[in-house]
Amino acid sequence: MDTVRPQISRPLYYTPPPAVALQTTSLSTDSIIITSFQRAPFCCHEDLVTMPRPELVQVAQSINGRLPKALQIACGDDVEDADIRRAIEVI
Repeated sequence: MDTVRPQISRPLYYTPPPAVALQTTSLSTDSIIITSFQRAPFCCHEDLVTMPRPELVQVAQSINGRLPKALQIACGDDVEDADIRRAIEVI
């Protein structure tokens, strides 16, 4: 009995969403800390520059949720938008 395999017209590819990993050195523990994100919390520098404060704080909080306490970004009401942006870009 002959079986016919269906012809695939084009190959199937899976493209995973972009992920981000941060590598940080901890001098106090003499270790390397790897922090991973399933997706980038923002697009690019221009995205951060044009982002209104509520979104900027949301990005900082999203990053903070994955960082050790010592590396977290200050994003309280007393912190200027420019300082939050700068801290995000440093990371």
